[in-house]
Amino acid sequence: MLFCHAGCEVKIALLDNGHEWVSESAIRQISGSAPLTATHRPGWFFSQQQFDLAIAVSPASLTQQLLQARLTSDPIIEFILKKSPMLWLLQDPGQIPAEHEDADNQLVFRALPAQPQQLSPFYQKIFAECIAWLAARRRLNRKTFWLNYQVPEPLKVIANNRPTWLARFDRALQGCGLGTSEDGIEADLVISAYDGPQFDADNRLVFVEPTLPERSKHSNGTLFVVFVAPEIDLNTLTADKNLFLVQRCNNALHVADSHGIRVIPDLTGQCCYTRFCSQLITHLSRATHGREQQS
Repeated sequence: MLFCHAGCEVKIALLDNGHEWVSESAIRQISGSAPLTATHRPGWFFSQQQFDLAIAVSPASLTQQLLQARLTSDPIIEFILKKSPMLWLLQDPGQIPAEHEDADNQLVFRALPAQPQQLSPFYQKIFAECIAWLAARRRLNRKTFWLNYQVPEPLKVIANNRPTWLARFDRALQGCGLGTSEDGIEADLVISAYDGPQFDADNRLVFVEPTLPERSKHSNGTLFVVFVAPEIDLNTLTADKNLFLVQRCNNALHVADSHGIRVIPDLTGQCCYTRFCSQLITHLSRATHGREQQS
């Protein structure tokens, strides 16, 4: 009942012999309801209620490969993805995608341990991660982001694919509890991510200073993030408390804000995009807290 006591609806599914990895009684204690299995459909499976989070213990790799390719026709998985903003998949480590690979942003992959004696600390870690994600989502009051990667029209023929670093950043944003916005005007966090070359008046490829957002179209509390080409001197640009300027450089991010420029490098177990997202979450939550105090 731990999730229920926190006011959260977290549902758990046992797929592909997942019942061999955790007992159903333990799941009832944690989530307050029976797990969804291949042979049992609990009452919540037929409910219209949305979940705050879903977890699937699914050791086999077939379901995982289908999920990565977005080809799954499994009704259980389809049901979960429609009802939950995020799905934690606890699976065999062999097929888990690398951080740079393209995968559905609703999915968080975690490798099941090889040794049975490692299960207890593993589940404790997963529980802590889920609690942290739910807490961040609640603290942010369901704030959303808009991630715009606009390639210049003449370049779309040769460079229209989203780069792998952008997928890492997108997953990190959603992994922090932020929702996606369908409208950049309504988003709390607006990101302009294209940092490649542009065509000048003579039709030459050049790197230019980024076009800054039109803030008058957005609410006062909107946070803007603009990526800057590495060829541009970041010191010549002006950031402020609601405008972060970011450069990608050698597995690190150089971030300019109202306090100056700081370097956020990749660290073992946590990439620079995840760490940068934590900084963004802190900024957004402080802005929310400040507005609540004023009201």
